Amino acid sequence: MTRALRRHATTLILVVLAAAAAIALLVLDRRAVPTDEAERRKKNLFEAWRPDEITELTVTMSPPGAPPGARQTARVTRGEVDDAGQRPWVVEIDGQRHPADEPTVDQYLGTLEFAKAERRVSAEASDPAALGLTAPRLTVAIAMGARRERLLLGGGAPTPPGAVYAEVAGRGVFVITQQLAAALEVPPDRFRSRSFVPYAAAELSGLELAGDGGPRRFVRAPWGGGRGAGFRFAEGSPEGGVRVSAPALERVLSALGRMQAEAFLSEDEAQRAAAGGGPRVTLTLLPSDPSAERGVIDLGGPCPGRPDHVVAVRRKPTRAAACVPASALDPLTEEASRFVDLALVGAPLDEVAEVKLSAGARALELARAGSEWHLRAPEDRPVPTEAGRALVQAILDVRAARLLPAASDLGALGLAPPRATLRVLSTPAAVGEGEPRERVETLEIGAEQGGVVHVRRLEDGAVAALPAASAGALLPTEVSLRPVQVLDFAPDQVDALRIERAGLVQRLRRAAGGAWQLVEPRGEGLAADSGLAEELAELLGSLKAERWVEADPGAGYGLGAPRLVIQAELAAAPASSGAASEAASRTVRVELGARAGDGDGSFARAGDGAFPRAGGDGAAVFIAPPALEAAAGRLLLRRDVFLVPPQEIARVALARGDGRAPPLVIEASPGGFTVPGAADEATATATAASVRDALADLRAEGAVALGKPAKHHGLSPPRLRITVDLARPEAAPGAEGASPPGPRSGSFTIAIGAGDSFRGTNVVYARRDGVDAVYAIAQSRVRPLLAAAGLPTAD
Repeated sequence: MTRALRRHATTLILVVLAAAAAIALLVLDRRAVPTDEAERRKKNLFEAWRPDEITELTVTMSPPGAPPGARQTARVTRGEVDDAGQRPWVVEIDGQRHPADEPTVDQYLGTLEFAKAERRVSAEASDPAALGLTAPRLTVAIAMGARRERLLLGGGAPTPPGAVYAEVAGRGVFVITQQLAAALEVPPDRFRSRSFVPYAAAELSGLELAGDGGPRRFVRAPWGGGRGAGFRFAEGSPEGGVRVSAPALERVLSALGRMQAEAFLSEDEAQRAAAGGGPRVTLTLLPSDPSAERGVIDLGGPCPGRPDHVVAVRRKPTRAAACVPASALDPLTEEASRFVDLALVGAPLDEVAEVKLSAGARALELARAGSEWHLRAPEDRPVPTEAGRALVQAILDVRAARLLPAASDLGALGLAPPRATLRVLSTPAAVGEGEPRERVETLEIGAEQGGVVHVRRLEDGAVAALPAASAGALLPTEVSLRPVQVLDFAPDQVDALRIERAGLVQRLRRAAGGAWQLVEPRGEGLAADSGLAEELAELLGSLKAERWVEADPGAGYGLGAPRLVIQAELAAAPASSGAASEAASRTVRVELGARAGDGDGSFARAGDGAFPRAGGDGAAVFIAPPALEAAAGRLLLRRDVFLVPPQEIARVALARGDGRAPPLVIEASPGGFTVPGAADEATATATAASVRDALADLRAEGAVALGKPAKHHGLSPPRLRITVDLARPEAAPGAEGASPPGPRSGSFTIAIGAGDSFRGTNVVYARRDGVDAVYAIAQSRVRPLLAAAGLPTAD
């Protein structure tokens, strides 16, 4: 063996030397920059850039607001491989490791990759001390494979404005622009991930809230579901383990997503902020992973220098403090009652796959087939898509008025046994690991008891009380699968309208030119509003049922004595292709009975002419949309009775109703509107212009009463009287193309009264002489007139 080694010693030595030379050549080659790359990047600060080989980035600078000489370093490195097979960036600051903000790191590396110099500084002029490079304002170090790059930013250069000296190790000194320097001077803290909440919603088995709003504890429920849909109250809660409202909890989870750190705080800053106002809410996050520590965050208290932010202190699993948007706090302070789910069915419409309603021998079974619906029982047939969606949506819209205690006597509530059951099968779109792929919700519907029906939600055992009218959507009836289109005709087919409600009948007829004329009621200056009449005709012609309720209402649903009756006389539909018209002239009638619920429309029936007393298609009950009653329940009178075109005004006098000041007089002149005898001409001119513009924009929201004003209208006496003298007499009321109706004399008066609310708008009551009605005008339109008269502009 010894002789063999001696014989081959030379060969072995040569092999080792060759291998060493190859390794050295490889290292040198990896550090070397190919000629074409060097030529391509000759204007860049770094002559080589290999992003896949970058393993470390270190940035050192003085953070904003720090004392002179204080330095902070962010050391960004690749972390361990995560579940997705990626190696995310991790940043170390002041000895603490944090997840890095990936977009910030990527953007910073991109800035370095494409960073270019304005010019090179000659070696003779490159005195580091003179250029501020011995104590640089920024130091950047990069580990890129075998290469090590280092960049220093020093003092300001004379040109271009704001330019900065920069030194690249091994290459020399350069001048860079102010914009590039600003992009590189990223405070080390900005490399930290802005995400403050340690766990995503999908990683939670539950969460708890304490503080403002009281104690609230939510846990994952066995029925599963995405985001906020799969939670219930924790056992032992006063709410008794009932289902949590998905929309309410979704607002909480969205708030957690918005809880991004705008700025991180030191421990001292966090303690000083807490001294100024303690936390309002403590949030506890319970991770699904049993080995993971729970997350605890205190939220609330003023954030220094950021009035629209609050302080968040994360106590577990790692400690941190930051300023987060104050808007994230609002959903976390809702009381527990706001989280109780009053919806009887929790699945959203797009996830419902099957619905089965049963009551004794009667059953109705509906299944989704793609975007279509199919009836399985009592017969097998397809169902119009719109009708199927309407039936399911009606079921999903049913909400409890209240939930009863879990220990309620089911027999006393008409639930032992129930008179009907409802089964809804859904397929949740977001299914987590271990969660069911199908969700089955079963409701037991009790007998009606004094206008109330009790429903037991088997999913969580909750017992709901709801009005008997709402429970109709949970019972099997084939009428619910009728097409939702109730009436279908063109609005211009409507020749006449008749609307009857308690104490009032309105009749309108279409004139030859298409405009509407008022037949009834009669009164001085009253005329029809063609826009309102046309809107009602359009709603009637396209009337759809929110849902069908029952084939034969009898005298139920308030239809024995309807609140509102709408009748429309229709002209014959025009003939097509020379053929005779398919539809003769006819009269359609819609009756509105009791309201179906707050904002949910009214029970109604529709048909041709009078309704049969029992049975018949025309007697079927449906829920009419709220818009129909809103359009038919108002006075269809002209809303432009107060408008005054500026060119027709000769003089305006604004007189306070209390008589405490002389009237303000405004007159028209060739140069515009003026206030005669005003001391301050500029102010007077501005006031006159505001009055002129307000009168030209004084359109009413609608008429509110006929005849003389009532006491609450505040018009006897009014707050403000506006007397308008016209430059020319008005045309007769109701004449084609006439100005708003009124007296034929050359002047009229507008009275402005008390404030109120009308159809969701803040208004004042108003009346014009020569028009026998009281109107509502938006306060915003009247405000300039009140201000000009020296009156308060808000009620």
